[in-house]
Amino acid sequence: MVKKKAVAYIRVSTQSDAQLHSFEYQVDYWKNTINEIDGCEYVGIYADKGISGKALAKRPQQLKLIADARMHKFDMVFTKSVSRFARNTEELLEIVRELRELGIKIWFEKEQIDTFNPSAETYLIIAASIAENDLKIYSENMKWSIRQRYKKGWISIGNGMFGYRMIEGTNDLEIVPDEADTVRRIYELYLEGRGLKTIADILKKENRKNKSGEIDWNLRTISYVLSNEKYKGCVLNQKRVVNLGVYEINNNLAPKYYMEGTHEAIISPDVFDKVQRELERRTNVRLKGGHVPSYGFSKLVQCAVCKKAAFAHKIQNCGKPWQTEIWVCQNQNLHGIKSCSNKRIKDTVLKEKFVECYNEFITHHLDNDKLKVLKNKLTELVNAERELKMLYVNRMLNSEDYKKENTNIRNEIAYINDQIAANEMRGLSRSDYKPIEEYDEDKVNKFIESVSINHSIVSFKFINGVEISREFTNGSPGNKKGWYERYLDQQRNNTEV
Repeated sequence: MVKKKAVAYIRVSTQSDAQLHSFEYQVDYWKNTINEIDGCEYVGIYADKGISGKALAKRPQQLKLIADARMHKFDMVFTKSVSRFARNTEELLEIVRELRELGIKIWFEKEQIDTFNPSAETYLIIAASIAENDLKIYSENMKWSIRQRYKKGWISIGNGMFGYRMIEGTNDLEIVPDEADTVRRIYELYLEGRGLKTIADILKKENRKNKSGEIDWNLRTISYVLSNEKYKGCVLNQKRVVNLGVYEINNNLAPKYYMEGTHEAIISPDVFDKVQRELERRTNVRLKGGHVPSYGFSKLVQCAVCKKAAFAHKIQNCGKPWQTEIWVCQNQNLHGIKSCSNKRIKDTVLKEKFVECYNEFITHHLDNDKLKVLKNKLTELVNAERELKMLYVNRMLNSEDYKKENTNIRNEIAYINDQIAANEMRGLSRSDYKPIEEYDEDKVNKFIESVSINHSIVSFKFINGVEISREFTNGSPGNKKGWYERYLDQQRNNTEV
């Protein structure tokens, strides 16, 4: 009797020690199992290691299996379960149908499904649905477990919070002295009346390093330090949640858990609360003493030519019919064009270019490259955690290996979440991400970190680090054709008044 050539397909989702141990176990298991079946001959194994099961394109060995099947290199495929073979029901059925048409049977051991059985597709659909539902239940259980830990005082910051580190093996926060000193300096400068941009400049001049060890500070980071309750020894858990697959700010999507005295404070509660009141005062026009003209780009526009001064708002030809609001390098304004040859930009042009760049930003650039990498890594870790659970449930991992590896993955997830939070835009809701047709100063305040002018190029740097540029022209000077008529009209209007 001619034996049927049989192969096995296996997959583990990470390159972790525990799962690689499981991988070696599976290779031996299938080799022995297939050789013990009458009429079958083991001819090889297709194994995807460290690969997510979410998409076929990311499983090269499974693609090779399909290619070899088309060349009739084997007659049967053995695999552990539906969830190990494919995570997408439609994709699963396509593979099963193609191999069946080629005369190749797939045997799913856990579900006891033979794809040559006329009822196989019905069973596969049911099995795939059960697997998807199990994952959903597992996800809900994980959320419930995390919330229970929140209620009991569990803190999760990973290693991403400036000023603190998590003590390995415990749930305690430990102050990092040098970083804590910088945190106190930020609070001190702010209460002295310094703005965020000025504070950033002072920190750079004082050679103070950020969390990455670089002497570089942006306004968003300083704002975050000034507003995070952990610096006064308290914790507000679940500020962000996963909603419909999107990690976003928790605006009444789930409970929040506030705890006091959870760890040693860097900033006294009195000082922290004083800063919060000052933050509110500076952002609330009604609390300011008297009317202050609002120029949305004040202190944001930098000169990229001389790099010595910021651009300032100025009214050119003030009181004349052709008066124009412009932005000009302060160095040039004080010392003339010989000190800086940069181009001036009309206020109307600056606002027009902002609208263009803002609309492009919310359409194409909400995530910077670093944030995309972090989110992809988070997805991989979450999938790895699920796969690890499946291996444990299927008794392919012992309890000790499972606990050790699961702890490592959970710690890494917590760290990545903190990194994402540190790189995302804070204080913004979905309603903020809307296109605009005309200039909106509120969008400048929320989205723009800085603006630079380099001759005829204006560049807007958004708070997640993305920079978008536009070429501009100011058009014809305002005192050319028709200036005298405008002057007469103004004089008549003044006389009537």
